[in-house]
Amino acid sequence: MRILHLNNEKTWRGGERQTLLLAAGLREGGCVSVIGCRSGAPLHQKAEDESLTTLPIPANNPGAVLVLARVARDFDLIHCHTGRGHSLAALTAGLHRTPFLVTRRVDFLPGRGWFNRYKFRRAARVICISRFIADQLAGWGVPKERLAVIPSTVPLPDANLLTPEHREAVRARLGVAPDVKLIGNIAALVGHKDHATLLRTAKALTGRRSDVRFVILGDGELKKKLLSLRHELGLEEKVLMPGFVPQAEQCLPAFDVFAMSSCMEGLGSIVLDAFAAGVPVAATAGGGLPELVRQGETGLLATVGDAPALADAINCLLENPALASELSSKAKRLVEAEYSVARMVGRYQAVYEKILGR
Repeated sequence: MRILHLNNEKTWRGGERQTLLLAAGLREGGCVSVIGCRSGAPLHQKAEDESLTTLPIPANNPGAVLVLARVARDFDLIHCHTGRGHSLAALTAGLHRTPFLVTRRVDFLPGRGWFNRYKFRRAARVICISRFIADQLAGWGVPKERLAVIPSTVPLPDANLLTPEHREAVRARLGVAPDVKLIGNIAALVGHKDHATLLRTAKALTGRRSDVRFVILGDGELKKKLLSLRHELGLEEKVLMPGFVPQAEQCLPAFDVFAMSSCMEGLGSIVLDAFAAGVPVAATAGGGLPELVRQGETGLLATVGDAPALADAINCLLENPALASELSSKAKRLVEAEYSVARMVGRYQAVYEKILGR
């Protein structure tokens, strides 16, 4: 099979990472995978580092439409990894007739306009990364027989990243003392991640404990507003915000707890990274997060927007090392059993074959 993976986002976030993991895994299984992306974008650079074939897709819509209309016939199937890619495939579908499928990673409903209805009708399959998203789209109007759930995945971390030496090195780079309890978050600074609630959580918890520090790794459109809120809450010394950190998931083993405060979340693959690194997780119950963070089994949950409750969950994990260890052990086993890269690749291959009648 020749698959064109369409993802021309200019940033590096969860969807781009999943695109790269899938394309690399399919190549190992014998598929020809080409990543259609923006030249010079992080996905383009990382794909070249992995020796994956890329196809330049212009950033502007007219240019992207022209390129896709021209090259689509060279592929058996187009896999759209973003909403914009979905729109491009739908716009050009009548010109090349190459079937396309879509991976839906966000947990908000599409608009009711005619074009959204058209592009979802044209998709051969809509793959949702969580049951929550699939149920939403079914209610919106996508026929259930064209919906499937294939969760995101993460590779297991290198053993060298799980050593005390690595933990100490990360903490030293962040300026965090060895005896401090470090609560970490890795996410783009955008609205649905609700870092405002996380900052209020930090205010509540650091008011009760002097041995706690928070670190938020990420950049985004709300950085200035969140820095202002951090100042307003008097948290400059207690909440570190160093910005975007390449391969930030490698910092996870330095955290005592991973905290997620999203009000909306398709699934939250960074939580899988925390599970794989053996870090206990406290999160809000936004979107598909409860499918991973199962209350009292793989982590602790709080109501969306409830900073005191999230602070209580984090504190519970800090105060009860045995509970934290039990939850993180179960979470790691969950990743190994249900969220491996090989499992995701195999499920996508089965969908591709079904669409193509092979």
